Amino acid sequence: MLKKRPILLQCAEMLILFATLMAIDQGLMSGNAFSDINPNPYWLPVLVMATTYGTGSGLAAAAIASAIWFRWSNPWSGATDHIEQQLRLSIQPMLWMVTALVTGEVTASRRNRIADQERQHQAMDRNWKKLAEIIARLNDTNRKLQVRIATGQRTIVQAMAAGLDLSKPDPESQADAVARLIALAAQTEDFTFYDVRGAQVTARFGGKAAQGQAPDLSRSPMAQAMLATPRPLRADRAADRPLLSEWGLLAVPVAGAEEGLAAIILVHSAAGIRITEAYVAQLLQVADLLGKCPALFGREQAFAPKWLVPEGKVA
Repeated sequence: MLKKRPILLQCAEMLILFATLMAIDQGLMSGNAFSDINPNPYWLPVLVMATTYGTGSGLAAAAIASAIWFRWSNPWSGATDHIEQQLRLSIQPMLWMVTALVTGEVTASRRNRIADQERQHQAMDRNWKKLAEIIARLNDTNRKLQVRIATGQRTIVQAMAAGLDLSKPDPESQADAVARLIALAAQTEDFTFYDVRGAQVTARFGGKAAQGQAPDLSRSPMAQAMLATPRPLRADRAADRPLLSEWGLLAVPVAGAEEGLAAIILVHSAAGIRITEAYVAQLLQVADLLGKCPALFGREQAFAPKWLVPEGKVA
């Protein structure tokens, strides 16, 4: 691979090579630029620089070697033709220049191939890392889906059991069934179910995690707003937040079969749950189911004796 070094360091290495050869030539040899030696030792810096650093450094080394050659060389002996002398004098520098150019270009080509291979290798490394991340995410998603499938199957069974309990004549079983259906849809036990009779909004029962005595909401701005326009109130909406600030995260209306607002499901908290459209839709489906139940809250006279507030269920 072509070495990448600062230009000053390349020049220093070149000068050291030429200085060493000149010291040997002038101190130990005859001082004629190694004219008597073939191949000439000044080939060494030319080849080294061209092979190591490319065309530019190779040509610079060839130029220095040529200058030394023209200054001190003595490639002929005795009287010879002037043209022949010039040819003998210039052939060595010409070979150095051509060799530096060819070797430097080969080195540059090799450098480009190696650079391309390095880029491809880096791209492959990045792709492998991305692939590993994708596989990790897929494995995590697969685990979550398996949990959700198992949970969904369990939830279906629980919902079916709650639906069966809702049809029982026992008031306590009915209230417990309603509480379980709400808890399944809300994914939390921290809620309160409010009955609406005219302008009265009173607590009927709460989830297992509901804390304290549930207040009467008849005069609250939240109840007044829902009585005026029955719609879900969400704490993640700026317009609804002041109405819910004292009570919880979400209020879902339950519409009766022949009248307006029949009940309110008030979710106080839900750890790890985001209020999304799908989440609200689940609770609205449960609210719609409860609103169509003829025995709910004793709104039909025949069922009035059945719906009593079970002991221990009032929030």
